[in-house]
Amino acid sequence: MAEIINFFAYGELMNEDYFKEQGLDYVAKLAVTLSAHRVVFNKVPSDENAPEGLGLSNIEPTPDNAGMTVGVMYEMDHKYLSRLDEVHQAPHEYQRRILRFNKHDFTMVNGFLYMARPEKIQFNLKPDKATMKILRKAKKELPMLYFSRLMGNKTID
Repeated sequence: MAEIINFFAYGELMNEDYFKEQGLDYVAKLAVTLSAHRVVFNKVPSDENAPEGLGLSNIEPTPDNAGMTVGVMYEMDHKYLSRLDEVHQAPHEYQRRILRFNKHDFTMVNGFLYMARPEKIQFNLKPDKATMKILRKAKKELPMLYFSRLMGNKTID
C-alpha cells in the first residue's frame, strides 16, 4: 500500500487543473488553515527573463503571530514528493517544511509546504495577471472573504 503524504498548496497549485498539469495527482483534498501565516508575492523568479517587479507566491509568518491563511491540503502518494520538489525548485529556490494545519472539524494535521528561501525574497513585488487567473480558478476551494482578499492583490500588468 502506498504511503500517503499531505501537501499544503497556497498558490497556483490550489487550482486542480494546474496541479494536474504539473504531473501531480491526489487521493483526496480539503481546505485547511494555517495560523499566524499569510500568502505574499515576494519570491523573486528564477527566470532571468521575468518581467521587472514580478513576485511569485510565497508564504510567511505574520509579524504579530495573528491571522491565518487558507489553502488546499492534498493527500497524495509519497512518490509525488520528488515532483513537488522539482515544481518548487527545492532546495535552491524554496525550502520544504512540515507544519501543523487546522482542518475544518478543528483537528490538526501535519503537512508539507514550501517557503521561499530568505535570500530569494524581495519586497515590493507583485503577481502578474496570468498568476491571478490561475488562482481565480481555485475559487470554489476557498472561503469567499479570503478569496476576495487574494484577488485584491495589485498586479504588475
